[in-house]
Amino acid sequence: MKFILALLFLSMISPSEIITNMTDTLYLPDHKIALQGVDHENNPVRLEFDKEKKVLIKTEKGEKSEIKFADMPLFLKLFFFTADKTNPESISVSVKSIAGALHAAGINTEVATVSVSEYDGSAVLAIGKEKRFTEANVLELSKESMRPVILKTGDETYVFSDYHRSQMPLAFPGNIKFFKNGALQGEWIFLRDEYKQK
Repeated sequence: MKFILALLFLSMISPSEIITNMTDTLYLPDHKIALQGVDHENNPVRLEFDKEKKVLIKTEKGEKSEIKFADMPLFLKLFFFTADKTNPESISVSVKSIAGALHAAGINTEVATVSVSEYDGSAVLAIGKEKRFTEANVLELSKESMRPVILKTGDETYVFSDYHRSQMPLAFPGNIKFFKNGALQGEWIFLRDEYKQK
């Protein structure tokens, strides 16, 4: 019964509206967004995004790099975008920008379906899949929270989790795992102190 209701819900909402809802749940009003964490080898990782300059400064293993928004990796574009809720036009621009980036990565942004996450079995809205069991490049969003759970393009997969434990509650994952051909390549951890393993 729940699955039927979910299908009815999905038939009333377009992939564009799904992306709009996602940006709404991930929106942060700050002009500068900064996170400090560690990688899987406990090396410091720092991400700082300046909305006005449209630049991300990434510091990893002591090396600092400046990335323009246009050149930012897709998995980070999902979280660092330039929307300003005081300017509705900017929300629309950000949604189109994210949809364009998904499309450029091979995700069919014209289709979506209710599915089950390969990662944890939770109900997801899968942008890029026309049918539940279809193999495709996909962005999976939690059906409950509308936040990204999995981004899969080609042989690369990013798994996002622990939003409720993140330094930035709900708006950014506390854990990001990177896989290539199914093998874990790395991990970033942005957990608040009370959730870090001692």
